[in-house]
Amino acid sequence: MRERFSKNGKFVSYQVLFLLFIIILAMFAVGMPALSLIQALLLGWTLVISLTGIMFGLLTSLGMSLFSLFAFGSLLIWGMFAGWTISFSFTDIVIWMGLFLGAAVLTGLIHRLVSQTVAEHQEMVGKFDELVTIDEVTGFSNEKRLLFDLEEEFSRSRRTGIPFSLMLIEVLYLDSYYRLYGPKEGEYLLSSLSTILRSNTRLTDRKFRLDRGEQGSGTFAVILSNSHEEGAEVVVKKIEKLLSLHNLENDKKQVTLTIGFGISHYAEDVSDHLEMVQRAKQELEQYIQ
Repeated sequence: MRERFSKNGKFVSYQVLFLLFIIILAMFAVGMPALSLIQALLLGWTLVISLTGIMFGLLTSLGMSLFSLFAFGSLLIWGMFAGWTISFSFTDIVIWMGLFLGAAVLTGLIHRLVSQTVAEHQEMVGKFDELVTIDEVTGFSNEKRLLFDLEEEFSRSRRTGIPFSLMLIEVLYLDSYYRLYGPKEGEYLLSSLSTILRSNTRLTDRKFRLDRGEQGSGTFAVILSNSHEEGAEVVVKKIEKLLSLHNLENDKKQVTLTIGFGISHYAEDVSDHLEMVQRAKQELEQYIQ
């Protein structure tokens, strides 16, 4: 937290310094009795250095600033030998050179801090997405939460010997359903199926919607806690009957769905929770075939 406030403080400080720099530059320009062509070019070039620092960073703006200092100094020396009438005092020359260098440093630092802020924001957004475990359409937890809860349930059964089952439910041909009826009807279908699952399982049975992947976005998972194989089979038969028919949102048509099931049960020979997932997926694939 302190580091965050420190970075915000630096950012504000750089902005204030840059604002002061622009004000001083403007006052310096306005204070000139007559803005000659050379002075206007120098002022414009200072702004170009500033824009370069903001857009491309400190190294690029410093490189341009050093080139500008070299070119400006070379022209002054060449003008002295060539007999040019130089309208700049020593103070003016020092100020312009300081403005070249100051513009590069200040805008380069602002660019660096903004880039760091954007990168940190993107990182925070990525971490937030990882922490979000609720599926918007169904209200179920997602696959990341499934693996976490399943590992916890597996460890509990390992300690207590209380059985549990993992049930996978997949809506087959969901892509075809989306193409035929549209995404709105597709989301309504998933929402309706989640309502059926929620109404016909216990509150202690945790429900999940799996991420898009080899099982597709129409795959659900349910952890049936304190459940034997016979109890899981009863749940499958009841849900299969309820899920087989679906009314469209406009109630103009009833469609028949093909539902696949895969179940795995806790047993002493199961090494870990990931093996339970694998067994359930294998049974789901056999069920589909």
